[in-house]
Amino acid sequence: MTQIIRAEPLESLCREIFIAKGAPVDIAAIVAESLVTTNLFGHDSHGVLRVKQYVTMIRDGMIQPDQRPRIHKRFGATAMVTGGYGFGQIGARYAAELAAEIGAEHGIGAVSLGQSTHVGRLGEYTAMIAAKGLIGIGFTSGSMYSGWVTPYGGRERTFGTNPMSFAVPSGDGGSLLLDFATSGVAHGKIVLARTKGAPLPIGMMLDKEGRPTTDAGILDDGAVLLAMGLHKGSGLSLMMEIIPTLLAGHRPISSPEFHFGNPTLLIALAPAAFDEETDFTEHVDSLKRRVKAVTPADGFAEVLLPGEPEAQSYAERVKSGIPLPKEVWADLCALAANLTISSPIQALT
Repeated sequence: MTQIIRAEPLESLCREIFIAKGAPVDIAAIVAESLVTTNLFGHDSHGVLRVKQYVTMIRDGMIQPDQRPRIHKRFGATAMVTGGYGFGQIGARYAAELAAEIGAEHGIGAVSLGQSTHVGRLGEYTAMIAAKGLIGIGFTSGSMYSGWVTPYGGRERTFGTNPMSFAVPSGDGGSLLLDFATSGVAHGKIVLARTKGAPLPIGMMLDKEGRPTTDAGILDDGAVLLAMGLHKGSGLSLMMEIIPTLLAGHRPISSPEFHFGNPTLLIALAPAAFDEETDFTEHVDSLKRRVKAVTPADGFAEVLLPGEPEAQSYAERVKSGIPLPKEVWADLCALAANLTISSPIQALT
């Protein structure tokens, strides 16, 4: 069962919850907007499902809700940013804007983000870079607490879900966006499936005995996630464990000095710095048209480009509302009641 909620009052509710937990108004507004927009795009695993998690992390001292990111080090076209364990969305946006600024000046900008809590949807930040006319690339080590993913051929938790994202500007003012976990399925999507009581696709997870399972309910009972694409995804996951983690000043999960977080690396490339004679967005649009013209295989109505399912979800959910599992809606209502927030709830119900 689901509860259909309109985006604006839902965003208002989330904002008020974060303000009540000590976030400044502007920070609370950015985080709430990020989560609700993620729901609008159809990625419910990284949307308002996370509000309860964030509130718990604030209570436990893992998120400092009033912290703002700052530059720790600058060198050439690179920078290290520290988030001070504030909201990850605030640090990641700051890092993306800085990467785009450096990239526009030097042709390339690379910014790492350390002391970061959950950054949310990685594609949000590469899309920010692409919106400024640059190519955006993002790598994140998804090890918020400990590993969930076993390397190929193994059955022990070793890696985070370690997402990657790529965004390129296109001529219509938008971008072509790719954003995916290097595990077969993101951890948050398993949490969402568990909330709904839905099974997982085959090949995503092993139980604590190393046997394939589709039961999302056993996630916290020793289960491990599998990498996408067998050994190839496992190798990508390993590289994501290394590159953003170490460049952000963190230590990998295997280290005794490991500390939770979402260390992230964001890269911005200016196409004109490489070939100013080429109209980059024109060629991107040409390739998009070529892909869309491919004859669909049996069982498919059309060939979809990366980002098209999200655009379709956004158009539908802006119009008709966001479907939330009853459990997620109950959690938000309980948080609002405990924090004596009433007006947004009244608007929603």
